[in-house]
Amino acid sequence: MSMNPHKYEHGPVIDRAHLDRMTGGDQALTLEVLGLFRQQMALWSQSLQPDVAQEDWSDTAHSLKGAARGIGAWALGEVCAQAEAASRDAPLSRDQKRAFYEAMTIQMQEVMGAIAVIEHQIALAS
Repeated sequence: MSMNPHKYEHGPVIDRAHLDRMTGGDQALTLEVLGLFRQQMALWSQSLQPDVAQEDWSDTAHSLKGAARGIGAWALGEVCAQAEAASRDAPLSRDQKRAFYEAMTIQMQEVMGAIAVIEHQIALAS
């Protein structure tokens, strides 16, 4: 089990060019998308706890992967992809789930910080 979100460590936490392409550059839509992502974060975090059933855990990793990639949070998407792949290959132990959870949580915290910066930048520009 190897996690490597670091292949994206030299890039931004959220790829603004990608996010702008996904929202058509619409600032209101960008704020809405980021707000929805932020709101979902608590649910994803709960559903990725090590005690959650394997299938539900894997489905949540898959959902978070897609949402992260949708906003251009490549490192978070990569950790989620690795977690999903590992959980589909074989049942994960509680310790394995915890290790992935910790890696995803670190990335989610970075994304939350990046969302706050983007929201602030948009507020200043309006």
